[in-house]
Amino acid sequence: MRRKLLSKLQCPHCWNKFSVEDVLWIATHPDLRGDPVLSADDPLRFLPSRFTTAGAAIDERGSTCQSLACPRCHLGIANVLLEHPTRILSIVGTPSSGKSYFLTSCAWQLRQRLGKTFALAFSDADPVSNRVLTSNEQQLFLQDDPEKLVFLEKTQLEGSAYDTVQLEPGQATNLPQPYLFTIRPTAQHVNARGATKLTEVLCLYDNAGEHFLPGSESPLSPTTQHLARSKNLLFVFDPTQDARFRARLRGRSTDPQLGQLARAFRQDIVLLEMASRVRLHSGMPADEKLRQPLTIVVTKSDIWASLLPGENIRTDPYAIDERDDGGVLGVVDKLRVERVSDRLEALLAEIVPEFVSAVRDTALRVLYVPVSATGVSPQIENASGMLKMRASQIDPWWVTVPFIYEFSRWGKVVGSTRDPNADTSQTPIADGT
Repeated sequence: MRRKLLSKLQCPHCWNKFSVEDVLWIATHPDLRGDPVLSADDPLRFLPSRFTTAGAAIDERGSTCQSLACPRCHLGIANVLLEHPTRILSIVGTPSSGKSYFLTSCAWQLRQRLGKTFALAFSDADPVSNRVLTSNEQQLFLQDDPEKLVFLEKTQLEGSAYDTVQLEPGQATNLPQPYLFTIRPTAQHVNARGATKLTEVLCLYDNAGEHFLPGSESPLSPTTQHLARSKNLLFVFDPTQDARFRARLRGRSTDPQLGQLARAFRQDIVLLEMASRVRLHSGMPADEKLRQPLTIVVTKSDIWASLLPGENIRTDPYAIDERDDGGVLGVVDKLRVERVSDRLEALLAEIVPEFVSAVRDTALRVLYVPVSATGVSPQIENASGMLKMRASQIDPWWVTVPFIYEFSRWGKVVGSTRDPNADTSQTPIADGT
């Protein structure tokens, strides 16, 4: 079958947009090394003039090549990006706010939940690019010893999560490595016949929190420029980093993250810095509200859930609707999600009013979602003094909701706006707004 390629691509590493005919190939002959944009050890990138009958490029030494690269940064481009559009989602937050835990738990839960409940296949588009995230999933959810105390290393400012390239000769530039997933309707999906057209690549980033602090971005470290290309922005708000939240929870929780050594950050300042960078790189006026939907992901809800009485934020707001054809269809209860969002916004407005004021001044469309990436409080390990969790006790709450709610907006899952106690005998209509 002849491949149908996109006319334009966007590199997930440097965000360069280019025509498909300009994509470079990576030489495979061992003599063809020393790429000028990467390093002396990297294979050369080239624009081919010869191809095999199967469509693979042939390098200048006659070796067949399979891998592609961006014409600007020369970093590898997954083949799936040539065929399906990419949707970037950016996750923002202060240092130690729980971004890596949230992203790891979310990816693992999406792998389990999307296929089972929503008939969507969620898989790695580029296993090499995703290797840090899959290692984190292994650490939290696939331990041989379930009683082992586990934790995730803090995302560093430099190192294995970033690529160094020379976009200008002699000047090293750090670029964040993306996490790439394909979202594809399965044979059981209501729109299975249009699976090829509906397949997309989801691109996520896990920057160190320090990259979002004011003054941290530079031309040689444009690590957060994906914000301006993002279709959705997720800001991770950590209540344990605010002294007023910690005071409100005194006597309600013994979680060590509420202790004297808890880190404190002005999270409203980081939110405003995020908005400033989006406007700068998008060419927007300084006072214009952001066009992308903004989700405030309020982490560590297992600690503060008692401040939101009457809401069950431990169980996901999903249901299965039986169809007339004998199949089933997953539904996200948008009414419940939006009700919780309103109550959570009111709670934050009471405790951290300057943060909610900054949110309202930043974005037109906002959703507040409570999540717990682990569902359990960590404990201090005696030997190391570090905060760790027992693997067998990890049970995330609502970590997939920020994504699946947006999937309902994109028309990939059904979004119900009905009262959850109402008659569910009729299959709801997909919300593609």
